[in-house]
Amino acid sequence: MLPITVGTFQVTERMRAYVNAVLDSNRITYGSMSCQFEKKFSRLHDSQFAVLSNSGTSSLQVALQALKELRGWQDGDEVIIPAITFVATANIVLHNRMIPVPVDVDPKYYAIDPSKIEQAITNRTRAIIPVHVFGQSCDMTAIRGIAVRHKLAIIEDSCECMFVSHAGKRVGAWGNVGCFSTYAAHLLTTGVGGIATTSNIVLAARMRSLVNHGRDGIYLSIDDDDDLGRRQLHEVIERRFSFDSIGHSFRITELEAALGLAQLDTMDEVIAKRRANAIYLTDALGGLADFIQLPETRPGCEHAWMMYPIVLRDEPKWDLCNYLENHGIETREMLPLIHQPCYRGMWNPAHYPVADWIDQCGLYFGVHQDLEHSDLDHIADTIRGYFNQ
Repeated sequence: MLPITVGTFQVTERMRAYVNAVLDSNRITYGSMSCQFEKKFSRLHDSQFAVLSNSGTSSLQVALQALKELRGWQDGDEVIIPAITFVATANIVLHNRMIPVPVDVDPKYYAIDPSKIEQAITNRTRAIIPVHVFGQSCDMTAIRGIAVRHKLAIIEDSCECMFVSHAGKRVGAWGNVGCFSTYAAHLLTTGVGGIATTSNIVLAARMRSLVNHGRDGIYLSIDDDDDLGRRQLHEVIERRFSFDSIGHSFRITELEAALGLAQLDTMDEVIAKRRANAIYLTDALGGLADFIQLPETRPGCEHAWMMYPIVLRDEPKWDLCNYLENHGIETREMLPLIHQPCYRGMWNPAHYPVADWIDQCGLYFGVHQDLEHSDLDHIADTIRGYFNQ
């Protein structure tokens, strides 16, 4: 049996055709494929605009930087984040010279606990970054209510969640901006890549500039000086090497955009297969409820099942992780943050008891569309075998 991986990538004929079209065009910088991908992805996430970048982390970085610049936030202002998330969520706050303030997560769905957010708000709090972990949305109804009451911005870290809704609205459309990742093993993968969605035209323009070194918006693509009158062309020539912000080289190529665009038309089938696999695996593991907490779908939410998380109830995860890996099942930790060596001394893990439990006892493995029932049976049989030792 081949190893059961956390994620998957299978090249399709449509992907080959789109990539070949890019190569035949002799144009690999931002072009028609990128533009189509942005427009279609934004529509699928109930937003008016999308901005491509080279990673989900880059999308988060420019989203926070754009809001900071446009709203006049100061160095040292605070941003609320969950205590369970990938390190990028905290790192982009630090890179923007702001202070990440963790809030504990709920013990059932592992996302930020809305009941604990307001006690973390101070007069320096400027934004909340809720993270949609493992494939489903946070409780955005409650979070948006808190943000409105306290006049806080919302940046949705949706790097692990696409094409699903909470309370009838797509992830990425609940806040000021939503940030997605197309990195390897994610729901839609282009190898590397990120995309930010928003319905604020000013915010979209600033993010697009920041992805392109902070360049004047008059010239962000090599097409921007085509087919212009003499006066307009002279203005572009004079401003195309003018930079309004201290930005970044976070651009993506047409090749990644072609891979992403080719996958959009089949994502309904992909998500449906992941859901079916998750249901099958949950049924297969049903007799182990005394030993492990199985994942659930939040009421009012859809689930994309980027991965399948479990938490051991009464023992650390490492023996089970090693047992699974030795039986050909790839595992990962459930996004530990508060114990990371790079943040030593910043936070006391004892202040986040749920996250501390998940850090010690939580792991995940794949439930993706290329797994068959035989693979899922092997996962379930292996976990039962571990507990029957």
